[in-house]
Amino acid sequence: MDIFKKSINEINKFFKIDLRAESSIDEIFDVMHGIICYDSAYIFYVFPDSIKLEYTRNSKLKKQTYTKVDDINFNCKHKLIAELKIDNTIFAILVITRGTEFTKDETSVYSVVSDIISSLVKNIELNNIISLQVKAQQESITELNKAYKTIEKQNKKILKADKIKSDFIANISHELRTPLNSIIGFSDLLVSKCLGELTPRQLEYVNDIKVSGLHLLGMINEILDMSKIESGAMHLNRTIFSTKQAIDEVLNIIEPLALKKDIMVVRVYGDETINADYQKFQQILFNLLSNAIKYTPEKGTIKINCTRAGDELTLKIKDNGKGIDKKYQKTIFKKFEQGPDKGAINSTGLGLTITRELAALHGGKITLKSEEGKGAEFIVTLPC
Repeated sequence: MDIFKKSINEINKFFKIDLRAESSIDEIFDVMHGIICYDSAYIFYVFPDSIKLEYTRNSKLKKQTYTKVDDINFNCKHKLIAELKIDNTIFAILVITRGTEFTKDETSVYSVVSDIISSLVKNIELNNIISLQVKAQQESITELNKAYKTIEKQNKKILKADKIKSDFIANISHELRTPLNSIIGFSDLLVSKCLGELTPRQLEYVNDIKVSGLHLLGMINEILDMSKIESGAMHLNRTIFSTKQAIDEVLNIIEPLALKKDIMVVRVYGDETINADYQKFQQILFNLLSNAIKYTPEKGTIKINCTRAGDELTLKIKDNGKGIDKKYQKTIFKKFEQGPDKGAINSTGLGLTITRELAALHGGKITLKSEEGKGAEFIVTLPC
């Protein structure tokens, strides 16, 4: 049968593959073999300084990491190589080999097949990440810590290539946030006892699930939002809204984190209005409050102050923690910087960077007042 006719008959099988199944890669190799006969197949992930063998069929290679494809001895006479791309950015390389020469028609068909496989592999990786997020919430707190490490490893694999991270992750925020928001929402419903009374132990476990979910959601949101900012995909959706309502909603969400450390949150604000992005205004507040809770000791105090003067709104978050030494007060706004307690607090180190960028996106700014041993006060000013 002519290879083009055979391709038309076989190519639809790609779109019937369940990308959530463990056998999805094997099925991709099977369909590809049905179109172009080969002896061995390889998918290498591309990193800034190397390539790594991630998936294979009938591999003849003795190691997994190489500098480039041209340096690899596949122990065969003939091979076809295709770059797998996302928005013109190479993230992987597909190679098939065999003893006999590939025809010109097979080479043409291979180019089309590789484009389809590029999309499938991308979606498989997205499904893997989402599955890890959901699994992390369903396990016990002890198992969650192990899942965090697994998720971090999965994210590091994507984050190694900064350009790929910016273009790739920025487009999947909805898919990653949705399952975690559902878990947090259902746990909140259980805590409210709308579905019936809970025993003290059950209530404790549900609260732990909610707190852990909020923490993990925050980490994921930070990574995703930083990618959006870097890729220029972050835009404002301005509306006129009540700052009191926006602040109250954030406090309701973050309350379990404060209660866990018995922290008192003092509210000093009226019902001001502002023309800004509602969700991003809340995110600024959420980031600063989360940060304050992390560094405030048990039974400490956090004060929220929001005032408007003319065309400028000032939002202040002050805690009575250990404070920040002057030599760290500039570096903490940089990516992945966490000040002197780096490593002691489980964080991505992106929260303040994102907060600064969100304020700047509105035409505002963020400043810090702090002395070591006397707490810290973050001040955000935004045009109204």
